[in-house]
Amino acid sequence: MHTFLRRTGKYFENISLVFLLLLLACVLIQIIMRNFFDSGSVKLEELARICLVSLVFLMVPVLIVDKQHIIVDLFINYLPSKVRRIFEAVIQSLSFGLAVFLLYSIRQVMLRNWSVSTPALRMPNSILYIPIVLGLLFMALGTFVYLLDAIRNKEEAP
Repeated sequence: MHTFLRRTGKYFENISLVFLLLLLACVLIQIIMRNFFDSGSVKLEELARICLVSLVFLMVPVLIVDKQHIIVDLFINYLPSKVRRIFEAVIQSLSFGLAVFLLYSIRQVMLRNWSVSTPALRMPNSILYIPIVLGLLFMALGTFVYLLDAIRNKEEAP
């Protein structure tokens, strides 16, 4: 399962890189248009916003699965291994619960607004939310696997 998570994470990283480059291009074009032509593009601003949100929601779970996210473990490192394992299980449970809660919240929003379009690009929410849902599903899967590892007292090198 860890191999699957790492491979999927690599795909998400590559997709996120595309979103990052697109975000960079949108912002650069906006700067040039505003400074040299005294005009901006609402469509480019919305596209940049969509790229940023997609980038974040696709990379956060990758960082969690690779254990490269910000970890404040000053207190946890001084605990006995059994207590540290309990803390790890609680943290993974909370992360899993957050991912499930956010997926449920998106489901509730999408029940009423799946066909609503974005103002400038006219992109339906059903397409807009794809990277967000994929990222949250991957986050839920990764935290669930690490929760099982914490319960079994199994260490997996990141």
